[in-house]
Amino acid sequence: MKSTRRTHRHAPLIALTTCAALTLAACGIGGGPEDPGGGAADPSAPIRAAWWGEDNQNQALDAAITAFTEAGGPAVTVEPQPWDGYWDKLATQVAGRDIPDVVMQAASQLPTYAGRDALLDLSEVDLDLSGLDDGIRDFGAIGDQTFGVVAATNATGFVTNADLLGELGVAAPEGEWTWADLVTFANEVHTASGGEAWGVQDGSGDMILFILYVRDSGREFYNDDGAINATPDDLRNWFQLWADLRESGAVPPAEATAEASGNLPGSPLATGRAAASFAWTQDYVALQSVTDAALDIALPPYNAESPSLWINAASLWSISAWSENPQGSADLIDHLVNDPDAIETLGVSLGIPPTAAAREQLVDVVSDEERPAVEYMDLVAENSRPLNRLWPDGFADSRTLFGQLGESVAFGDMTIDEALDAFFADAEG
Repeated sequence: MKSTRRTHRHAPLIALTTCAALTLAACGIGGGPEDPGGGAADPSAPIRAAWWGEDNQNQALDAAITAFTEAGGPAVTVEPQPWDGYWDKLATQVAGRDIPDVVMQAASQLPTYAGRDALLDLSEVDLDLSGLDDGIRDFGAIGDQTFGVVAATNATGFVTNADLLGELGVAAPEGEWTWADLVTFANEVHTASGGEAWGVQDGSGDMILFILYVRDSGREFYNDDGAINATPDDLRNWFQLWADLRESGAVPPAEATAEASGNLPGSPLATGRAAASFAWTQDYVALQSVTDAALDIALPPYNAESPSLWINAASLWSISAWSENPQGSADLIDHLVNDPDAIETLGVSLGIPPTAAAREQLVDVVSDEERPAVEYMDLVAENSRPLNRLWPDGFADSRTLFGQLGESVAFGDMTIDEALDAFFADAEG
């Protein structure tokens, strides 16, 4: 089966527990090499931990970290921040060699901070990564060094309105399927609804989807050296696929897509105007919470021989290269990723846990909206292919430009050839 669906059984609330029953061994506290590197090793030295997050994330992490200290770990000063301003402050701290001992990282930023020699190679501390999914165990690696441990995961899925499809008598794609099958599906929905419903939301400006499209052929989007490996023909075919869908009425017109941008409750899928959309797992949870329709989440176009999907790191934990307690910092990361009580405390507040054991622990206690996303990550773990490298510098800017170009093509302000010329001029510049 290649999909998961929201169930309606009542789930108990997640219990917030303390770590009082934990032993030092269970928490992994106090182990490690005598001289782990990255600074003078003092296992009793207090440490600082920083992350970005909302109130629920801050409260969950604060509780899990408090339990770590109560179980015998070093004292931890927490420094939560909103996303806005997080990177500016971290850059300032790097300049002063004063970043927190444990710091949350984004995959797009990790190479930059590792390149500034601000992060510790985690091979220098005792840290158990064996429970992480195969596809993300090396996600924080750069060359032969590892600078980050995945804190939480997410993945792109194909989200469908099961109620609407049932009314129309149209089956969602399943098993192995292609981007051509997406076109067929979207047009079937539009026809079956008498033109009242769109088959799928417009994904032309989503560079993550374009990366899936390229990887579906077995190639990587970026070469190992960070140079772009996608071709102008790839992008021409991609924009043409969506242009044809707009012309047939199977996806919303540009005006409707722009109006719903950044507005999940007002999106065509949430309002029942579209039968499907591509969405990250956390967005699936948010979508399910704003509609009464039953939503399924399944694999995007899927080629079993060369899966295009990858398990994505929603965030990673790193250790400061200047930490005075690198092993204590590693023990805190181990606690947050592997300890059962910490897993229960954190739930899915940071994203989907990066270990199968954690997902199995949580699947019966998360909410009805969250459960399909947790189950979906097990499906992704079995049907995905790791990226060949972390995103290169400039990835975020490329992604923004891609969205702008996709919108310009949709509105007719730019031809497809003009858009691909602009994209590759930037990517290769």
